[in-house]
Amino acid sequence: MQPRLLSGALAWIFWGLISPASAANCKSGRSPCRVLYFTYTAGYRHDSIPASKEVLQAVASHSGLLEVVPSEDLSLINADALSGFDALFFFTSGELPLTDRQKSDLLSFVRSGGGFGGVHSATDTYYTRPEYGDLIGAYFDGHPWVQPVRIDVEDPDHPAMRDLAPSFQIFDEIYQLRNLSRDRTRVLMTLDTSSVDLGADGVHRTDGDFALAWSHLYGQGRVFYTALGHFESTWRDDRFQRMLLNALLWMTGQVDGDASPRGATPVISEGGVGDAIVPGRSLTAGAYISIYGENLTAGSTFTAPGPALPLKLVGTVVLVNGAPIPLLYASPRQVNAQLPVTLTPGQAATLQVWSGGQVSNAIEVRP
Repeated sequence: MQPRLLSGALAWIFWGLISPASAANCKSGRSPCRVLYFTYTAGYRHDSIPASKEVLQAVASHSGLLEVVPSEDLSLINADALSGFDALFFFTSGELPLTDRQKSDLLSFVRSGGGFGGVHSATDTYYTRPEYGDLIGAYFDGHPWVQPVRIDVEDPDHPAMRDLAPSFQIFDEIYQLRNLSRDRTRVLMTLDTSSVDLGADGVHRTDGDFALAWSHLYGQGRVFYTALGHFESTWRDDRFQRMLLNALLWMTGQVDGDASPRGATPVISEGGVGDAIVPGRSLTAGAYISIYGENLTAGSTFTAPGPALPLKLVGTVVLVNGAPIPLLYASPRQVNAQLPVTLTPGQAATLQVWSGGQVSNAIEVRP
């Protein structure tokens, strides 16, 4: 089966993602930018690795802006060899048998401006080297779900996410991660937990915050990771291919995108819930409401495309009596939502905003 290819560098220029001169940003000074795709396996080896090599090389070549070089040659992890590449991308597992010098050279490569990326089991790598955990951003902590899931795009403005917002569905092995800090990392997409059973065996997190892609800076280098990629079908998915291509362009400096950490505890303003259609009108069951406050999203703004309204939008959920309600619009200072039609007139309900694993103050609403 051949990968479904994208429509080439001219299309990317037309869409405004890159400019014709951007390839000059390659760290190596070459054009196209070169990416070392490393698939060495010291633990579980994924059957999708051969397809991943084919797909990455094809989409990179077709773009005209990237060259992907697959390898499992450990000797290439050294300062001299890495100087010929602009980014390093891992689909690895286990404790890689690198020397201390090689480990130092890898980190120095990224700190000095080389891109670094990982897919799926790249977080199931190097548990004995905490500095690698700092580089990749988190560690694997089990995969409670292997099923179709819905994924929420928390940062639709990041180049890797632009074609996926506001959400999408996919079948894959879904990771949970540990040691991920939103204080150090910009989360790009998360699991919509309404699409899974949070009581499944092996679920450890209690905050509902299951990040599935993120980015951050490591020194001068750009780092991107996605937890997807277990199955060949994921690699054959054109949405996944577009995400990876845009991520590689970002990692190699050919497109811009903010990687600064963001997010804080959401706060609903006093008196900050009201009728969205007629300000000041008494609330009724099923009414559209506006919620005002601070940090109501991690930083993004998005309008639900409809007609079916999502229960999670750019990382934000509104809870009424602990249950999520449909969202129309979400921004850091305002969220529009719809109250449940089942609310009892005259009976108080509790409303809160959830974002990035943190819950706001509780506001009483009474239809």
